[in-house]
Order: sequence, then C-alpha cells, then structure tokens
Amino acid sequence: MADVGDLIPTDHPIVETYRGGPPAVDGRCVLLWVQRAKRATANRAANLAILAADMLGLPVVAAFCLVPDYPAATLRAYTFMAEGLRELPEAFAARNVGWVLRVSRPEVEIPALTAEFGAALVVTDQDTLPLGRAWRTGVAAALDVPLVAVDTDTVAPPHLFPREEHAAHTLRPKLWRAIAAGGFLDPIADPAAAVVSGLSAVRTGPDPLAALETFAIDRAVWPSPTVRGGRAEARRRLEAFLDSRADGYATGGRHKPEPAAQSGLSPFFHYGQVGPVEVARAAIGRRLGEAGWVGPRGFARFGPEPAVADEPLATFLDELVTQRELAVNFALRNPAFDRYEGLPEWGRATLEAHAADPRPVRYDGRTIEFGETGDRLWNAAQRQLVFEGYLPNRLRMYWAKQLLLWTVSPQEAFDLALRLNDRYQLDGRDPNGYAGIAWSIGGRHDRPFPPKKPVLGLIRPMGLKGMRQKFDLDAYIARVEALTGEPVPGTEPPLPSRRQGALALG
Repeated sequence: MADVGDLIPTDHPIVETYRGGPPAVDGRCVLLWVQRAKRATANRAANLAILAADMLGLPVVAAFCLVPDYPAATLRAYTFMAEGLRELPEAFAARNVGWVLRVSRPEVEIPALTAEFGAALVVTDQDTLPLGRAWRTGVAAALDVPLVAVDTDTVAPPHLFPREEHAAHTLRPKLWRAIAAGGFLDPIADPAAAVVSGLSAVRTGPDPLAALETFAIDRAVWPSPTVRGGRAEARRRLEAFLDSRADGYATGGRHKPEPAAQSGLSPFFHYGQVGPVEVARAAIGRRLGEAGWVGPRGFARFGPEPAVADEPLATFLDELVTQRELAVNFALRNPAFDRYEGLPEWGRATLEAHAADPRPVRYDGRTIEFGETGDRLWNAAQRQLVFEGYLPNRLRMYWAKQLLLWTVSPQEAFDLALRLNDRYQLDGRDPNGYAGIAWSIGGRHDRPFPPKKPVLGLIRPMGLKGMRQKFDLDAYIARVEALTGEPVPGTEPPLPSRRQGALALG
C-alpha cells in the first residue's frame, strides 16, 4: 500500500497527519492510542482504526497511557478518570479490540507498544491543549510508521476555523453552516466490530484505581462523593436530562444550580467518556425523531423537510456546540489562553485603569479557598466546588467575578480563579474552563458594559441582585449545607453607596 491516505481519509478535516507514509508491510495490527476520547463507541478515532485494520486484514489493539505525574492533577481527577478506564477493556472487547494499559508517558510507551505489537500504523484522538499536542508530536518523531490523529472532541473540526473568534456571534454562523455542509452531525455509524479478532482477548495492565496508590499526586482533593466517572454514568445522566429536564432549559433552567436543571455532563466531556456528536444526536432524536430540526438562529437544517423548530433543543445545542467549540477555538488559536495576557486588550485596559480603585474588602488566599468570605452565596459555591468538584455555569461566572473585588490586582484574581478551578473542578484544565474564566474576569468573548464601575471598569458586572432573579439563593445555600454537613458562613453584602456605584448589582 502506497500511503496511509489509502486507508484513512487524511485530507478530511477531522484528520491530522502527524507522520505520513505507508503502513508497515509486515505489520501485525493497527494500534489505537486512546488518550483524549476514553470511550469505545461513538468514537471517530476508534472507528477509523477499525476500518483501516479491516482493509489491511489486521486486528486492532487499543492502548492507554496512565501518566503518573500529570501537571496539577489531583486524586479527584485521577479517580474520576480511572472509574471510566475500568469500563474500557470490556467495551473494546465487544468490538473485537484488545486493551493495554501502561503506567507511563505516551512519548515513551506508544513507540514501545508499536514495536511490541508490530503495529502497521497508529491512530489516535486529537487534543486541543499544548501538552497533548506535544505528546503526539513527540510520539510521531519516535515512530517509523504513520500516526494520524482524529478529532473526537468537537462537532465541527476546529481546523475549519483558522483564526481566533472573538464572540459566539462571530463563530455561530460559520460553525453551523460548516456542520450542515460537512454532515458533522450525521449519526456516527460505528462498525459493529473489527473483522479480525486475533487480539480481542488481550487485556493487560494494572487496575487503574489501584495504580493511583503509588502516584505522587495532590491527595488533599478527595474523590467526588456525588459524581462518579464512566461512560455508563454519562449515558445515565444524559437520558435523565432528556427525559425530564430539557423542556425547561431554554426558559431559565440552565441558569439554575439545582441538579434537576442541569445535564451535568461537563466532566464526562472533559474526560472523553461521552462525545458531543452522540449527545447532540441523542437530543435531536429524543425531541424530534427523524422529523428534522432548524438550528440556532436558522443557520443549519437537519433531516428532511419540513424542518421543525424546537427552542429547548436549539438552546441546548447552542450551548453544547457553539459555546464549547468557541472555547476550543480560544485554546487552539490564542497562545495565552491560560494566562492573564490572553484577555482582550479592552478588558485588560479597563481593569488596569481601575487597578488602584479601593476594594470593598480584601481576603487572603486561605479565606477564599476555604469559603470563609463575607459573601454567603460565594462561600456556598466555593464549598460545593471543594466538596464535590462541580459548579453550575451561572454560579461559575459569579464565583470568578467576585474575585476581582477581593484581590489586590486583576492579575491576582485571574491566577487565583485558574488555580482553584483547575484544582477542584472535575472538568478543570479544559478549554471551557479557560474560556469561562477569561470571560468572567476579562471580557473575553464579551463586550464592554458601560458605565464604568469601581474595580470592574467596563467588565460586565454580576451581583446578588441578578443572581436572585435567576434562582432561589437561600434554597441553594441550604442544599450546600446539607451536602457538606456544615453551615455556610457569611452574610449578604449591603447594597453599594452612591459613591461606590453599582458594584454589587448586575
């Protein structure tokens, strides 16, 4: 065979070639390197690996590298991931695919496994963030067989949008037209199983949860007592959301912190235990069957005529697809996506113009991290975050914005928000978290909100008045107290004086 492109459509926008050339003529398998998409089904990378193996008449073996020293990782994050990894040997075996788990770094282990199993080529999933991309580049440099990466984390491949988008409204029309033109929301047709099953019985490696016992990780952040990892749990949550919560999503449900109002899928997306295409298709199928759908603002149409508009579905898909893929674009196209310098120029300028403004109060890092400020709602949010590793989206915004009012500088507020988010959130260290903090603190993907306010300048305010309009604050605080078994300290801050301006309003 002349080239890997004869097996895999390397010119397709979901595929990136890290190393080209022909597959090894004496290859004994196709190696599926699992890293980002930790699922056996609804996985474009797994599907293409199986199809390529079928064309070569070879079996498939899937391999995952459990990195023992991932930067800033915690016992909470590793446990959630390991709970999902435990499901994969059986799930891949159902597709006639073997399974290997190694405790090692990918740039060391994937070349070694390629040689050990005699892989004709390697197929992997794509990553947006620099470390994951560096792993793939490093592996490619050490291989003498092709390595291709397949996008599994978005609906429309991010390479279709080569420039940084500055707001949802600039990306939305391009994105949904691309989705319609490319058929990226068509159902994922999983090949039933690899034709050659010679390696399907391979199951090697330690139990992933047991392996964590030897890792030098942050064990002060305990596993979430309420959110269990794994694809089975992700699918259960998806079905529960579609069964009973989707109708209220467009009419304010997504702003409420009650578990019954949220899909709760963000950690499962982060660990690749569920994918956006399958979730979108499940929502479309549940709401409309095969009748069709008109997308957000009419930018896309799915299914045969006549298309049917569905506002709850449109709102959910706009959050699921537009907002998530705006965050991916930010992480991929802005080299300072995880730094204060990645905030927009207007946002940094207005914050720095007000950097010397008196703060209503200042708190040290310990007071903030332990949720012991004077703001009872904020304390409840922080305590929920520390206890279970999850915050609903609306509260995340309020949580981050308040840090601007309590810290010495906007740089300190940004750095603290990022550190707390990445330490405690189950979906920390993710494009969506980086974009959310940049939006909340510095106006990324937002616009100026005049008039200028103390400390915030032109950054959009978000205070208790606005939060009370969205949900029952007292009921939320009571739920957090029941969750943690401890009273939440603090009071409601007084309304600002005329001199202070609308600092606490929004």
